[in-house]
Amino acid sequence: MAAASHLVKLFPKPEEGEAIPIQFIDIQEKLAGWSPELKRSVYVDDFKETDGLKRVREVHLLRVYNWLLDGESLIELSDMEKARFEEVMDMFIKDGGEILFTRKRIGGRFVNYFILGDETRSLSSIKKHYLAEIMDH
Repeated sequence: MAAASHLVKLFPKPEEGEAIPIQFIDIQEKLAGWSPELKRSVYVDDFKETDGLKRVREVHLLRVYNWLLDGESLIELSDMEKARFEEVMDMFIKDGGEILFTRKRIGGRFVNYFILGDETRSLSSIKKHYLAEIMDH
């Protein structure tokens, strides 16, 4: 079963009701800005590097292992989204399970949202099980 293309990107954008199983790698404070030349967001560490960028803002750049992509993804978080991620991460550390990344529509716009799922039913568990079977043969 192939995952939808919008879920298996460097910057995945799940629709409401879709969830991506993820594993935390790290989080960094960055300055983000839109580059008209590159037609994409650019992340830098210093205001000196923001010349030519539009809508410069401070963001939390979350780097995760995206189980659907089978590789790394990046998720740009606001302060509120980061706080929700940290709550879910604390529950994950305490109780186990699996962190799921989704988005919710709040006040007419989508926000990144994280929930703690039951790992026993998840795609990553299926992949791990399948990989273990391959290794046994």
